[in-house]
Amino acid sequence: MTSRSRWGDEGPPEEAYGRVTNPQRFGPLHEAALEMVARLEGEFEAELAEGYGLDEDLESKRGLARPSVRLSPVDPEAAPITVVFTDFPGLFVRYGRWAEGLFPVCGCDACSETAESGIESLTEKVDLVTANGFREIVQAPWMPFGGHGSLETEWGTPYIGRSWSRIDGKLARQMSGGRRRLVLDWKPWTRRRA
Repeated sequence: MTSRSRWGDEGPPEEAYGRVTNPQRFGPLHEAALEMVARLEGEFEAELAEGYGLDEDLESKRGLARPSVRLSPVDPEAAPITVVFTDFPGLFVRYGRWAEGLFPVCGCDACSETAESGIESLTEKVDLVTANGFREIVQAPWMPFGGHGSLETEWGTPYIGRSWSRIDGKLARQMSGGRRRLVLDWKPWTRRRA
C-alpha cells in the first residue's frame, strides 16, 4: 500500500510527516528478528553472541530494548550479521563490516511502513547475505588529503541490488586500511549438516 492510496489523492497531511502516534505497531519486529536468529543458528554453521557492546556504533544511535545479538559464520569469509533492538521499537542491522539496515526506515504517520513490510525486507536481505553473499567496496579519494570517498554495497550473486553513499575521504582511507580501494567479497554461509 502506498502512502498516496492510504491518504487519498491529496497525500498525507504535512503534520503526519513528523508524528509517530503508534510506534508499538513495530513491536513484532523484535520477535521476528529473534525467530530469524534462531532459524539461522539452526540452519548454518555460525556462532551466536548476545550482549551489549557488540556494535557500539549502532547501539549508540538510539535507546536499546534488550541486548544485541550477532551471528558469526564459522567461515571467516562469510559476513556476520548483528541485530540491535531499539526501544522505538525497531531494529538496526549490520551486515558484514559496514552495511546497515534500519527497520522501520522512518515510522512516521505519513509513511506506509508496517512491521510486516519491515520483516519482509529484513528477511530478504538476510537471505541474500546467507545464501548468495554480498560485496562491500570502499573507495578512497585519489588525493592523500581531503576529498570524498565512497561506500558501495552489492547484494546477491549475481548482484541484484546496489547502494552507494559518499563518505569523508579520511574515513574512507581509514576503512580501507590506507588502500585506494578495498573490496570485501563476502561468501555464502555454510549450511549445517543434517
